[in-house]
Amino acid sequence: MTADHAQSSLAAELHTFAAHRNELLGRAKGKYVLIKGQNVVDVFEDRTDALVRGYREFGNHPFLVKKVTDVDAPLNFTSFQL
Repeated sequence: MTADHAQSSLAAELHTFAAHRNELLGRAKGKYVLIKGQNVVDVFEDRTDALVRGYREFGNHPFLVKKVTDVDAPLNFTSFQL
């Protein structure tokens, strides 16, 4: 899956995060949020707990686990499949 495809697959989840960001910053800053579609499913202290819950509830379907921060840090991934 390309980065563009992953981005478009999670468009609803990213929009939901943006729409709820201020609320989440007030109650869950530094924690991890699990989002599926337009639903903020739950907030977790630990990223692994959020991922486990996401896979348990949604299986191999896209969901978003994102750390609640003031500013998004860019993520860089390296692929050895050039």
